[in-house]
Amino acid sequence: MIHAVILAGGKGTRFWPLSREAWPKQMLNILGEDTLLRQTIKRLDGFDPTLNTWICTTEGLAQDIRFHLQALGKEAERIRFIIEPVGRNTAPAIGLAAITLHNLSPDSVMIVMPSDHAIKDTKQFQEKLRCAIEVAKQDYLVTFGIKPRGPETAYGYIQSSQPLANFKEEVFQVKKFFEKPDLKTAESFIQQGNFYWNSGIFVWKTSKILKEIESHLPRLYQGLKKIGSQKELKSGAVAEVYASFDNISVDYGILEKSQAVMIVPSDFGWSDLGSWTALDDILEKDGHGNILQGNSVDIGSE
Repeated sequence: MIHAVILAGGKGTRFWPLSREAWPKQMLNILGEDTLLRQTIKRLDGFDPTLNTWICTTEGLAQDIRFHLQALGKEAERIRFIIEPVGRNTAPAIGLAAITLHNLSPDSVMIVMPSDHAIKDTKQFQEKLRCAIEVAKQDYLVTFGIKPRGPETAYGYIQSSQPLANFKEEVFQVKKFFEKPDLKTAESFIQQGNFYWNSGIFVWKTSKILKEIESHLPRLYQGLKKIGSQKELKSGAVAEVYASFDNISVDYGILEKSQAVMIVPSDFGWSDLGSWTALDDILEKDGHGNILQGNSVDIGSE
């Protein structure tokens, strides 16, 4: 079974004042065609008729998102939810999704996608996704590395090493993860040629990510086992266990420590839209560098 898990628990505060606590960035119509969340769901159209789509979000946002997805019509009825009792970082959220899907089928493959990214080339994205799934079936953790368009300081970087043996597609072993660099460091990364932007999009078997959580975040793993059993815990106790988890990202907690991470180099027009300045790389500008939407009048603006 293949599951797409869309992470939609963030508040998107960096897009204030447009975003609000009850209407975060992923539900904004920033790129003109549709909201970021609905675009993320539509990006999977035609990929695999058996694909299961899940939204992982907080209890406080779930009802608003359900209302938001009604615009998708019957497609919205196929989408299921994984609810975080309280907001935590990506390691607990992904762990909760993994234990939920693993209980449905131990052979599940899990695609993890943030809900607030922009991707221009959907066809190439799906091609790379198929490649990543085949790699993940070999018991690897797979991430997508975006071929840099320049020395960007707003993204984390991934350094690749040796190619994956006996595999026809371009796939490399991950040597090291790097936090957002300064400009001089970013320029040196670009010159070396084996550095990629960290997309935050992942593919792996649920069994594999749970093993990695057990190895590197054992306290989280024990809590997930309790939640997954459900026989030992009532709903209030589930919230109590989940609230005890450390606020840690899957990059820092798992990927930077694992020896089983592979990278699929990609160039499908990706941006994580982390702030207003990211729109400069995505939307069309006029002759003075302005990005205009809606009924606007500007006089001498640059």
